[in-house]
Order: sequence, then C-alpha cells, then structure tokens
Amino acid sequence: MGFKKVDCKAEIDAELKKNPEMIKLAEEFDREYELMKKIVKVRKEMGLTQKDISEKSGLTQQMVSRIENVGHSPTLSNFMKYLTAIGLNIDIVRKVKM
Repeated sequence: MGFKKVDCKAEIDAELKKNPEMIKLAEEFDREYELMKKIVKVRKEMGLTQKDISEKSGLTQQMVSRIENVGHSPTLSNFMKYLTAIGLNIDIVRKVKM
C-alpha cells in the first residue's frame, strides 16, 4: 500500500470553509504565534538564554520554555514577569475598525 500525497494547506482551507469558528481559532493561534516569535527574537538578539530569563524573573526554566511555546497559556502574572526580565512591556492600543 502506497502513501497518498496530501496538500496540508488545502486540507486546512477546506476545514476552515466548513467551520467558520475554526477561522477564529486559526487567527487567534496565528496572533499568539507571531507575538511569541517576535518576543523570542528580541530575547535572542539581546543574547539572553531561557536560563537567564529564569534567573531574572524568578520563573523556572521549564516555565520560560512553556511560555515561549504557543499552545501553553501562561498566567498573566508569569507572562508579565517574563516580559519584564527581557525588558519589554505591553501597550494597549485600540483596534481601528475598517
């Protein structure tokens, strides 16, 4: 029995068309992924390791790793400790309606 070539993007797009709620979930995941990608990039550009962040924040290295992996939702308190250790903060900006 041979393997069937699968177009993952096409499969995902088909599922999204069937279920509009999936679109919202996918967009939410994308936002979280892009945010963490930017934050981890800043951490690495600063030459900081997860261990450095752990020591500065009081979080365990395992907690830092989980924060950086999308799919784990840290508490707001832990996320703020993480950001502070890197030297970042959060600004609240109202979305512009189009």
